[in-house]
Formats: sequence, C-alpha cells, structure tokens
Amino acid sequence: MRNIDGIGNWVLILMATASLVSMIAAFQLDIIVHVDLYNYGLQFSDAWAYPYWTAIRLIFAMSWLSLIATIAFQVYKTRVIRSLAKENEEELQVIISSESKDSIVEKTS
Repeated sequence: MRNIDGIGNWVLILMATASLVSMIAAFQLDIIVHVDLYNYGLQFSDAWAYPYWTAIRLIFAMSWLSLIATIAFQVYKTRVIRSLAKENEEELQVIISSESKDSIVEKTS
C-alpha cells in the first residue's frame, strides 16, 4: 500500500508540473502573437482573435483547475493520514494503559 501511495504522490507532482509548463508555454505563445507576429505584419481580426482568446483562457482554466485539485487532494490526504496516526496513537495508549492495569492487578493477587 505504501508503494501505491508513493506513486500517487509522484503522479500528482507530475500533473502539477505539467500544468505549470502548459501555462508557461501559453504565456510564450501569447508573447509570440502579441509582439513578434505584429512586427511581421499581423493584422488584428476578430476571426482569429476570439478563437485564440478562447483557447488561451481554456488552457489557463484547465491548468489552474489541475493545480488546485492537486493541492487540495494533497492537503486532504495529509489531514487524513495525520488523523489516522492520531487515532492509532490514542488506541495504542489505551492498550498500553489497560495492559499496565492488568499487570498491576496480577501482581497484587
């Protein structure tokens, strides 16, 4: 189970990294369109601008969604693991205290 948990962490890290790389690539593409191509004579037109803006917004929305989901899942997973560890620790303390009481009763009998 621990190996699957470790693989899950790496998959989440890979997803977050891919999202960041996608956003950086979208920024670079935006710079190419808004700076370089205008220097080569690109003429603004709604025919290409609206699909371009839609695609850029979609890239950023999906990348942010992926990043937020990855972070939220990691936070949730960390909280669950901590609560399970705390419950296990409390159960262990109860077992130890009951065993120590039993051994005291046996010694007095």
